[in-house]
Amino acid sequence: MIYRLFITCLLTLLSININYAQSYIHDFDSLVEHSKEFESRAKIIGDTADIFNDNSILDITLESDFKNLIKRKYKDEYQEAVCKIMFNDSIRVTRNIKIKPRGHMRKSSCSIPPLKLNFPKKNAYIEQLHDFDKIKMVLDCKRGSLYEQYILLEYYAYKLQNIITDYSLRVRLIRVKYVDTSGKFKEDTRLAFLIENINQLASRLNAMRIETTNIRDRLTDKKTLVDAYFFQYLIGNTDWSIPGMHNVYLLKSLDPTLPLPYVIPYDFDYAGIVNTMYAIPDERLGTESVRERVYRGVCLPEADLFNSAERILQKKNKIYALFENDILLNKANKRSSLKYIDEFFTIFENKNSFKRNIIDACR
Repeated sequence: MIYRLFITCLLTLLSININYAQSYIHDFDSLVEHSKEFESRAKIIGDTADIFNDNSILDITLESDFKNLIKRKYKDEYQEAVCKIMFNDSIRVTRNIKIKPRGHMRKSSCSIPPLKLNFPKKNAYIEQLHDFDKIKMVLDCKRGSLYEQYILLEYYAYKLQNIITDYSLRVRLIRVKYVDTSGKFKEDTRLAFLIENINQLASRLNAMRIETTNIRDRLTDKKTLVDAYFFQYLIGNTDWSIPGMHNVYLLKSLDPTLPLPYVIPYDFDYAGIVNTMYAIPDERLGTESVRERVYRGVCLPEADLFNSAERILQKKNKIYALFENDILLNKANKRSSLKYIDEFFTIFENKNSFKRNIIDACR
């Protein structure tokens, strides 16, 4: 997978006693080809390394004709690009890749929509690195600090989900230098994040992805279903549907004794905790802002609801710490996020509020 490539490069560099001059950039593939020690250590590390286990910001350069990408963003077509990943100012992985716009609403709302990065399966010297994958990249909708803050808030929505449940996609924050080969746009460096491929999550869970629509909520795994309900309520997201397979993946366990599919939410730019300018609440909900929470769960046994609520309450400190320890959000967004989380826990810690807002509000 791509993340094995990234982190293998870093860990291999750190594990070999070679003195690299900081002013010189070494090519990863060349080192593997010409250094048997480098190659052998990279092979050992490759199967266990994982880019999503690292919370530091990864530096990437992406070179492509972004004028053409924007012009043809409604076309479901890949175009050529070059991706360069830097580690420790001394080693670089360079890959000729393909990129294409993805998403629906963000194609119309954003100057450059989110991208799908398609890495080739060939031209890797190490056997483990032949198995590259398509990976999603979320970038700021438009230039400016406001939209960079949106990126961070959506990134933290995924991190909140990771705290609540292991049945969730992992993310990695990256700093991307965009080089437009058309010459239309100046070089620019901005924050973005990568999202784990759903097939990698399925592999971790010993499951497979299913894409059948019209599966009712009650025919899914209850634990992941209720966790998904409460997570969406926590971040104030109503832009999802299980029967419609809208912003939700379903994974079926390969264990025949576990027949009900797991519920995996994704795509949170319409969530209240992110509160993007282009997020408009569904008029059928009767709300005026995406910041207004609406519980959209179907009616389930109260025991299932209380069990999930208790698991979330036990993780309260970790949830708060995610924002309290942040150094990238501005003061206003950090304060607003913590207040929004306060409102959630005020409901979940009070039996009357929980009954009124959750139990009695079910569909």
